[in-house]
Amino acid sequence: MKKQSFFRSLAPNDRYMVGNLFFLYLIQGVFVILIGSILPMLKAEYQLDYRTGGLLISAHSVGNLLTGLIAGLLPLAIGIKRSLLALNVLPFVGFAITLVTGNPLLLIFALLLTGIGRGAVSNYNNQIISTISGGSAAPLNMLHGFFAIGAVSAPFLALFCTRNGDSGWKTAVLAVIVLGVVSMVTSPFMKMGSIRYEHAQGQSGGSFGFVRDPRFVRSTAIMFFYLCVEASVMGWMVTYYIDSGVATQEFAQLLTSLLWVTILIGRFACSALAGRFSPPRIILLLSSGIVLFLGVLLLSTGLVPMLIGTVGLGLALSGMYGTTVANAGGVFGEYPLAMGVFVTVTGIGSVVTPTLIGAIAERVGMRIGMGILLVPALLVLVIALRNAVRVCAPTAQQQ
Repeated sequence: MKKQSFFRSLAPNDRYMVGNLFFLYLIQGVFVILIGSILPMLKAEYQLDYRTGGLLISAHSVGNLLTGLIAGLLPLAIGIKRSLLALNVLPFVGFAITLVTGNPLLLIFALLLTGIGRGAVSNYNNQIISTISGGSAAPLNMLHGFFAIGAVSAPFLALFCTRNGDSGWKTAVLAVIVLGVVSMVTSPFMKMGSIRYEHAQGQSGGSFGFVRDPRFVRSTAIMFFYLCVEASVMGWMVTYYIDSGVATQEFAQLLTSLLWVTILIGRFACSALAGRFSPPRIILLLSSGIVLFLGVLLLSTGLVPMLIGTVGLGLALSGMYGTTVANAGGVFGEYPLAMGVFVTVTGIGSVVTPTLIGAIAERVGMRIGMGILLVPALLVLVIALRNAVRVCAPTAQQQ
């Protein structure tokens, strides 16, 4: 009933806008996960090493980070709708570049463009849905559920397109470009008059007052280390499955889809749980699962424990982003620059970690390279525990 009341409370124009934003996030799920799905084939076709592969993943995250620097200011100059329309084009330009060149520098630039577009959609989608829903975790987890639907589809798209040979990865890229064109047709019809950036300057803290809000600080710290894990898992997982010797290329794609099926289930489950449990408690539960099941996955040498680790990790990763945004309360609705700073700072972890994994894997193997993810996973758990204690403590109730 709570999910229905959210949509029923929206005006018709807002319903179309929210529906289209969900559609944009679905497409984002397809192309973000497709990067990891086609990475082994891209490396093989263009004869790239692990280090370059890690740079490609990190370039995508750098683009996401750069968007955070401008996303909060650009709408003040040209409006949120024009900002979203302009930046949404870039991922599909980037994918087009990968079809015509294997030059490492141009490929890095192409992945940079995909990250810029991703950052724009992520930034504006999360801020708009957070504002419209009053910071409720349920609509935010529903939004991220649509990302998961796209993510589940990406490995199957890669499998379908490469059934007659690895060169079919280019067909998968063309399919993503077509989806991007569709989004460019549907998005101009959105009416965003109800979403305003210029009026919200915060209260006593001014436009940057959020940096002193403990809810924002804890949420940012949690998301920083979480994205170290998430970006690396999504970028390197297919390669890890194959290079560990447990799975063939086709089965590795299926395992990645299984990961996202569980993430999809988990995100909608978190939407339901959001009405019964507070964000700090959900975050603590999910972060505990990340440590446990990431450890199982990384220590596994057989198929069965790797399957258990994959399913458990998917459930644990599922609701972290949306719930962590909700953990910050009304900060993102009150301060127009908060989401941009949040995306920028937290994105640093997703930039550095995949490249570090690639460099380590080049020297001592992918399994040890991926093993470093246990460090940020443990840090997520430590901060989540502190967050839960601070929120539940009597002295923190007024925060």
